[in-house]
Formats: sequence, structure tokens, C-alpha cells
Amino acid sequence: MPVRVKKLIGTLLILIWIFFYALFAVKLAATVLPDSHWVVQLAYYAFAGIAWIVPAGFLIQWMSEEPRRG
Repeated sequence: MPVRVKKLIGTLLILIWIFFYALFAVKLAATVLPDSHWVVQLAYYAFAGIAWIVPAGFLIQWMSEEPRRG
């Protein structure tokens, strides 16, 4: 698969992933965290704000791979 096509697919998948991840993270915070201590809320939002990067990193790595020859 050409790199340009992989980058297009990867970009679309990252955008879709971030959208649904954000919905899930906000829904989880709204149901679990309302009565939590502010330190717990801070830790959750810090973790949730960074955790989306791991799957996106795998997609970015896949997008940047050169096509295999042979």
C-alpha cells in the first residue's frame, strides 16, 4: 500500500479514535468522578489526557513504514 494512502487512512482513523475516546473519557468522568477528591480528578484527567497517545503512536508508526518490496 502506498505511503500516501496509508497516511490518509491513518489520519482518518486517528480522528475517529480521538472522537470516540474523548466521548468515553468524558462519560466515564461524569459518572465516576463527580464526588471524588480533586486530586483523584486531577490524576484521572492527566492520565486520560495522555492515554490516547499510545494507540495513535502505533498508527503513526504504521503510517510511516515504507511499502514492502517483493
